[in-house]
Amino acid sequence: MRQLVAIRNAVNNRVSSQDLPGGTCLEQVRQLLNSVTSIEEEVTRLVEDYEQSGCLGGCSINFWYTGRRAGRMLTRVNALREQMNKLEAFLKRESNLDKILRYLNDDHVGIIGIWGMGGVGKTTLLKGINNDFLPVEGGISNNSVLSGQRSAIFDHVIWATVSKECTVNKLQQIIASSLGMPSSDNEHEEATERVQAAAISNHLKCRNFLLLLDDLWDKVDLEAVGVPIPSRRPTGQNKHKVVFTTRMEQVCHSMKDDRRIKMNCLEPKDAENLFREMVRQDTLESDPRILRLAMQVVEECRGLPLALTVIGKAMSTRNTPNEWQDAITRLRTSKLPEILEKDEDMFPRLKLSYDYLPDDDIRKCFLLCALWPEDFSVRKSDLIECWMGHGLIDVGGFNDINEAYDRGHAIIGKLKSACLLEPGEDEDHVVKMHGIIGDMARWIASDGDENNQKLIVQSGATFCRSPEDMNVWATAKQVSLIRSEIREFPGAPPKCPNLVTLMLHWNRSLKLIRSNFFVSFPALTYLNLFSVPIAWLPPEISEAKNLQYLNLSFTDLTCLPKKLRNLTKLKFLLLRGLRRLTNIPPGVIPNLSMLEVLDVFHTRYEDWVELEALTKGLKALGITVETVEAIERLSQLHHVMMWRLLMRKLPDLRQPDHQLLLSNFLSSHNMSSSLQQVEIEDCETLEELMMEKGSETAGHGGDLVNRNWCLPKLESLVLGGLKELKKITWRGLHPWTYFPTLSILRIYRCHKLKNVTWVLKLEYLEELELYDCVEMERLIDDADEADAATDLAFPSLKRIQLRNLPNLTVICRSQSTFPSLELLYVSNRPALRSLPFDSETPKTKLRIEGEPDWWRSWKPGTGIRIQIRIGRYLNKNRNSMYLVRD
Repeated sequence: MRQLVAIRNAVNNRVSSQDLPGGTCLEQVRQLLNSVTSIEEEVTRLVEDYEQSGCLGGCSINFWYTGRRAGRMLTRVNALREQMNKLEAFLKRESNLDKILRYLNDDHVGIIGIWGMGGVGKTTLLKGINNDFLPVEGGISNNSVLSGQRSAIFDHVIWATVSKECTVNKLQQIIASSLGMPSSDNEHEEATERVQAAAISNHLKCRNFLLLLDDLWDKVDLEAVGVPIPSRRPTGQNKHKVVFTTRMEQVCHSMKDDRRIKMNCLEPKDAENLFREMVRQDTLESDPRILRLAMQVVEECRGLPLALTVIGKAMSTRNTPNEWQDAITRLRTSKLPEILEKDEDMFPRLKLSYDYLPDDDIRKCFLLCALWPEDFSVRKSDLIECWMGHGLIDVGGFNDINEAYDRGHAIIGKLKSACLLEPGEDEDHVVKMHGIIGDMARWIASDGDENNQKLIVQSGATFCRSPEDMNVWATAKQVSLIRSEIREFPGAPPKCPNLVTLMLHWNRSLKLIRSNFFVSFPALTYLNLFSVPIAWLPPEISEAKNLQYLNLSFTDLTCLPKKLRNLTKLKFLLLRGLRRLTNIPPGVIPNLSMLEVLDVFHTRYEDWVELEALTKGLKALGITVETVEAIERLSQLHHVMMWRLLMRKLPDLRQPDHQLLLSNFLSSHNMSSSLQQVEIEDCETLEELMMEKGSETAGHGGDLVNRNWCLPKLESLVLGGLKELKKITWRGLHPWTYFPTLSILRIYRCHKLKNVTWVLKLEYLEELELYDCVEMERLIDDADEADAATDLAFPSLKRIQLRNLPNLTVICRSQSTFPSLELLYVSNRPALRSLPFDSETPKTKLRIEGEPDWWRSWKPGTGIRIQIRIGRYLNKNRNSMYLVRD
């Protein structure tokens, strides 16, 4: 009871100070507080009766009766304590409405932007603000006392719904009407607008006003309308505030908002409560099975308030489990409109975000995002490559492929700004699409007709078990079977004259594609077989004569069909990681005269005569070289824009002329200007990797000297299997000037390497992975660390992975590095016993993963707070622990 009273007092303090989240019903809170007071009196009487019975020498029956009362009362106290705990947690959680009310009382905040995807509740929130500041007699408020106080803050509370078609004149009419002023409806005379603006401005500038603008799609010129621009005001001046809602973050920028709130989808419990409210309790209780099915419907809505509201209302009259199960099936097969009433317009309302995208190409890019399965984390690079392969980003129009990728990232930014894409767990590299937004995209692609499926996404193991399952493809334009667990196609597909896109990647069980398969797709332009374990590609693929993008990377192919040479419209041929490929038939590559991207990275291809015939048209080349002679030939291809380069098993690097050749090769403009990824692998004679500015002579003792190696676009560097490599040195130039954009560094099987001090200040390094470096003792050497002590080290590093480093004892001595670190992974029982974290480490979330034996051996820095939870790896059958620092 003492615990319950303490919670009651804390809640009571918030009620007394009227510090309640917007929308909290004060009467219900007071009823709960009264219940606590009531049971407190009962407990007091119980204690008095117990003590009195003891003083009077009461019989055992009295003690038994008192004990029974205490037991029953304890159950009630515990139940009430649970309710009060939930209430206290809720009151401590600042809602979006609370934030805005706080901002409205802040003299340094004038313009507040609320943004988020369609249907997430922005207008509802704005209405809540409007209701909070209406006069008591005309307003709708859960707390009349607070509403009365707040209504006195502003002389005018003005609501205006703004649409794409809204003009300055129309907005002036709305504001003038709200202020009780005369207005003109002549939209064609600028003089009239100026007169109206002056009248509105003169009226508002000497008064306190709150302007609420709902549904902005572009910047509103407040001055042109006549609204005094809110700014930081000295004490005593009038309070001018503007709050607006938009789906586009860019609008927030253009409106120069002082504070910005992004509205996200609801948390599971809040989503459940909203859905229950829409469905009604009598429907949920009409059958014992419905509540369980209703929770599945809630899950399919993914917290989107519009979906929860519309679907909840549609299901409110459906009282049988069969109806609910049918609704779940339709939701999971993207047939949402079939569930709703005819007058519901959820997809058209959401579609406005699509309609207002800047141009048709970006709209087409958005629709292609829906080809990935629901809740799938899509790598940004895969998405951009898909757009390139469909011609929506024209690689040929750029100097090199990196510029095309930059354009793709800009498009992703626009789609995220419009809330049509959202960040994935790894926010820097992946994005996701909300399930309902994906359904809308497929609805748009089908012209709003559910029976006209043009964009088909199938997943799971239940598809394509019979030829009839593929009949739905006959009218489709795009088909995606990404990670669908399909084992084989049961027969030839039907004729698909309109099919341009077929995505089959990551089907790990698909090992055979029959010879008649590709005959059905005469219009096919995009085919992705990435990571499909087929060992044979049917020669009939040549029937897809319009094919422009073909990805066969990481398949089990041992040879390519000769008829591949007939695909003369190919612009992208991706053959990455074909380690079993032994034969590319002569004449295939040079006959593909329109190729813009050729990737044989981690694939053996050494026909330099053929390659030379292509280089003038290539915007990106990924290639593997294994001999010094190959480097020499490659260095003579002056027109090629190198993209990915693997140097593997290069012999005799101790010879000075070979070192000089490699130096010139790496520093030549056509190599260095566009390289995005470099790997040096299994060069067993390499002892020292030396980067040196201005040197005209080769090094000695196996040194690899580079006179002027600057790679301005390099993002990934991998050094592997360099068994004799002892050090990486820099002379006359800093590492961050050689690698100004390096974000990923992997070093493995470099057994004699003792540290990687040189990476200390790589400004954009985000991932550092070290494994199987058995002599590595520390990441950063003490002497070098002392030199850098005054500077911020590892400013962008987010992930460190350390595997099988048995002699690693120290990461670094400093306790002030790693301001951005999110993950430290340690495995295989290293000697690492301390970590460079303490109470001064920036308070960002950090997850540390390691094996239990290691956890028992290390000590956190002084002053650090840790939370430990035990979990199991998804792909490793062993226990691990996680440290969370927050």
